[in-house]
Formats: sequence, C-alpha cells, structure tokens
Amino acid sequence: MAVTEIGCMGVKPNINIMDPSTREGRIMTGAYEAVVSKPGGPQQVYWGLEIENPLSVWAFFDWDSVEEHEVFAKAFGGEAVKELPTILTHGEFTKHITMEKTEPLVLQSPVTEVMLAYFPSAISPAGKDKAAAQLQKFVEKSLENCSDVMAVSYGWGVENDFPVRGGELGQLGSLLTAFTGWPSIDAHRKFRETEAFKESVDLIRDMEEIVKLAMFHVRCQSLGKETK
Repeated sequence: MAVTEIGCMGVKPNINIMDPSTREGRIMTGAYEAVVSKPGGPQQVYWGLEIENPLSVWAFFDWDSVEEHEVFAKAFGGEAVKELPTILTHGEFTKHITMEKTEPLVLQSPVTEVMLAYFPSAISPAGKDKAAAQLQKFVEKSLENCSDVMAVSYGWGVENDFPVRGGELGQLGSLLTAFTGWPSIDAHRKFRETEAFKESVDLIRDMEEIVKLAMFHVRCQSLGKETK
C-alpha cells in the first residue's frame, strides 16, 4: 500500500535552507536529489519550513510501501543525508501515513495547511472510521464550497506512536492528518471568517476521542523521479 513518510526536523538559526543559492540550501536540495535518484528511492519528496515556526522543517516522501522505505533507508539512507546534521539541529520524528483521500498536488500548492488531529494510541478501527467520516463531512460542507481551495488530502498514520504536538512530555498517539492547498495564507484566513467554516468547524473540534488538535502552514519545494 502506498504511504507518505512524514517527518519534522529542527533547523539551525540564521541560515536559509530553502534557497538553493546558499551553501545550506545546496546541502538540503542535494540530499533530496540524492534520495530520489537512488534505486528504490521515493517517487516524490516535498520539504518546507513551518511558516509559523521557521526553525522547523517538514519533509514528506511518497513511497510504494513502508517496507520499500525501510529497505532503502538501510541501503542508501545514511549516505544520502550525511550532510544534513551540518544545517539541522535534531530530528523530531519520522513516521508514515496512508491517504484515504488523495490529491497528489496538494503539497505543491503555494501554501499547504497541515492539520494534525491526535487520538489515543489504542483507538479502534471503528473509531478511526467515525473520525474520518466527520472530517469528510467538514471537507464537503466547507472546503469543497470554497473557490480558493486548490486540493485536499487526508489519512491516518500507519504507526500509533506519533509524538503529540502540544501535549504532555512523552505523550504519544494515533494521528489523523489533513492537507489543504491554498493560494495564500490570507486566503485561508479569509475562509475562516466565512459562515461555511464557522458552521462546520465543530465537526473537527468535536471528533469523538480527539486528544489534541494542531495546525500550521508550509510552503514546499519538491523533487521527483520524473524531474531527473
């Protein structure tokens, strides 16, 4: 089953890893060029700074399966990213998600809103289905009626031990994540003032068993096998 690897890393201050004309930008881009060029590498990689906190960089890799990622990591992973510690401070986590609703270009939008909805690690399959159904209702009632929305994708984490952002120290849980493509942050902010959003947002906030909800934006660069 196709999966998206999702990870977050800390960025050293006072550098610009998103500008390929800088040393640190060349290191970042070079690492991901190496990743997509190796045999068995991901089909596509996206990376971008968290707009609300530019000392965090998020990366997303499209794999055919978790097993494919694991085999690649053992064979080439360390060599491909060996220079990243010179520009990054630490890795927060690396996990996987499977998309129930998929629009491949969502991370290529000018701005991508990322929603992280955390649930207990032991949430049942029925509980997951119920939460995903409420999220789909939110998409139908609000996002699909907004002309500024460029794409929407969402899915559950493969693992059940995602670090809960904003939770207690060491708190882990299952993750339902959603990506929404926007032309700008301002367009998203304006949408949040609409009646369609206000009348449907409780579908997300009141999902049964939800533990924590977090949201941020990224502007991603991307590389893929087809660009070689």
